[in-house]
Amino acid sequence: MIPERDYGLVDILDRLLNKGVVLNADLIITVAGVPLIGLSLIAALASIETMLDYGMLKAWDEETRDWYKRQFMETDPPLEEGEVELYKTFGYIWYSQGLISSWRPGFWHVTNKRIFLWRREPEEALFEVLLGKIGSIEAGSEIDFGKEREELNLEVEGRIARIRSSDVSEFEDAIRKALASPDIAQGQSCQIGV
Repeated sequence: MIPERDYGLVDILDRLLNKGVVLNADLIITVAGVPLIGLSLIAALASIETMLDYGMLKAWDEETRDWYKRQFMETDPPLEEGEVELYKTFGYIWYSQGLISSWRPGFWHVTNKRIFLWRREPEEALFEVLLGKIGSIEAGSEIDFGKEREELNLEVEGRIARIRSSDVSEFEDAIRKALASPDIAQGQSCQIGV
């Protein structure tokens, strides 16, 4: 029998992580017909997204999200003189450098001067831009692990910063309100960690 399609390792891994597989094995070790040791194994192998879709690892997912929220809520970032915080929300920025690509979590802060993503440990701004440096704002969505997820794209000096937050439309409104204020800071410093 000739196979209809030749599957490569990448195809097999993609299918395995996307759909998942459950291994169920029972092993009984006997000596002279007398069962001595019984072993029952059940193992599931899939991506985290797939496991969450099937109701597995829910407690781990909730504990991890709670831990991140606690870590980021305890410390407020330093504000410059005359800077007022207008909006704060939990979210992510897409980070891609070389082989490393991931969503980096933190708390988004919109002030009367800038937008930045702050995390507590270590205390640092993962992304920071002055309001006057923002070229355009575009809301959209991206298919990620088979699910549609909302994100916000900020154009800053010819580069796109991909942003996710707990409420993308509310975050976009906060940025637009800050941009509409008459006293936008026109400074020169800008850091993009994307």
